[in-house]
Amino acid sequence: EQMQGIKQILHTGNKGVIQAAMEDTAQASIVVVGGGLAGLAAAIEALQQTQGTKADVVMVEKEPRTGGNSAKASSGINGAWTDTQKDQGIADSTEAFENDTLRSGRGLSNGTLVKRLTQESAQSVAWLQSHFSLDLNIIAQLGGHSAARTHRRPDTADGRPQPVGWGIVSTLAARLSDQPRFRLVSEAQVVELIKDTRTSASGVEGVVYKTTDGELHRLRASAVVLATGGFAGDGGAANGLLHKYAPQLASLPSTNGKFATGDGVKLGMAIGADLVGMEHVQVHPTGFVSPADPTAPTKFLAAEALRGAGGLLLNGKGERFVNELDTRDNVTDAINAACSSTSTRAGYPDADTNGPSAFLVLSQAAADAFGHGALGFYEKMRLINRATGISGLAAAMRVPLATLSKTLSSHDDVRSSGSVDEFGKKTFPQPALNADQTSLYFWAVVTPSIHYTMGGLRFDEKARVLQAGSQSPIPGLFAAGEVTGGLHGANRLAGNSLLECVVFGREAGRQAALAVLKTINEGKL
Repeated sequence: EQMQGIKQILHTGNKGVIQAAMEDTAQASIVVVGGGLAGLAAAIEALQQTQGTKADVVMVEKEPRTGGNSAKASSGINGAWTDTQKDQGIADSTEAFENDTLRSGRGLSNGTLVKRLTQESAQSVAWLQSHFSLDLNIIAQLGGHSAARTHRRPDTADGRPQPVGWGIVSTLAARLSDQPRFRLVSEAQVVELIKDTRTSASGVEGVVYKTTDGELHRLRASAVVLATGGFAGDGGAANGLLHKYAPQLASLPSTNGKFATGDGVKLGMAIGADLVGMEHVQVHPTGFVSPADPTAPTKFLAAEALRGAGGLLLNGKGERFVNELDTRDNVTDAINAACSSTSTRAGYPDADTNGPSAFLVLSQAAADAFGHGALGFYEKMRLINRATGISGLAAAMRVPLATLSKTLSSHDDVRSSGSVDEFGKKTFPQPALNADQTSLYFWAVVTPSIHYTMGGLRFDEKARVLQAGSQSPIPGLFAAGEVTGGLHGANRLAGNSLLECVVFGREAGRQAALAVLKTINEGKL
């Protein structure tokens, strides 16, 4: 069914595309399609593994610059039993991380992939810290995690924010720009994978890409890595993957860039790659609602780290209704159930979201834990607001002061007792009430937004894309990141996206390099 559905979505005229490009053929050792974190990690690893050779890496990116959705990531990257955790006295284990990831996937995750992800998590964080001097020393416990293991960057000494996703991808991109064996082709969309028809293995031997001037270019290679991301940004396309596999979600706002249209999934399926879990689309519970445009189709993500620092979710009456540190799917379901009616949904005066929405509230202590650099950035965008004292907060949110006071004090009573609250919450990062009545509270309106697609190309622990039917690897074709499926099952844990990009991006680059070295040894390159 998935294969038939994708065939209806794929562009036609592929043979004509290849034929038209025949006269413009170039050669590369490795082609990486997509310039997000998975693609950047793959390119760096491939260059590392082919040191001492003339093997080159060409990255083809359809946007003007690299980064993709990875650049937007704000909560952090997971690592279990990292040196940073040890330095801070945080107890954790890869076994606990593995169990948390499997539990979040609702029994649909590929256990082999999960084990590889979690077992290599600490070394992946260390790779970023040691090879790229990235400071990832702020650690939080986010939804669905049994320990604090999501690493992000601190504010600078002068209070400026250091977004973790942007910091990682910009640093890796800068490293690649200095490599003589690397070349970036931007504003170019790959429209075809070239199949090797000379052997019975039916592998991949390159790509055809189109530049903004409409010209088609054929680029042969010994290995191709697909790192094009997911399809959570194509909600507006009636013939898109989201409409095909999760039509009930297509009308929701999205945190993704419009470039996230599932290009790699379509490319892989055109040559017989298998799909898995395409119906599993993650709706993040907290996309910021802008008072200037409350129904905007694209939302800025309210980082899960806001709740990890102690932020609370309240309905339009000023009442809590969920364990803020539950998994994303459960928190989203709770917002939909408790904050959908006109009397229970949060909002701004004369700026109704016309859908489920909740208040996100941080005490002074929670704001301090999150970091005022990033918080100030949200404030400048008019996504987070300030209120002085609890009476000021109640007035700003237009909720009864008595109700709000009871809600926050009840939270703190349970926190002080060390017990579990009525919503199953047992980790309470910070108090909800300010000790000083003149201290600031920070608040926002948030709404569930499409965020991530768990489904994609079926792949194995060596980042090899698998053939539909036989489940055998397609020679020369590798994939990493959101373009793949099977790792996260029905729901992804916060912080596992950047991690999978590093773990499997590096593995894809490593395997692509092995393919090139084999070709060199055989005297074919």
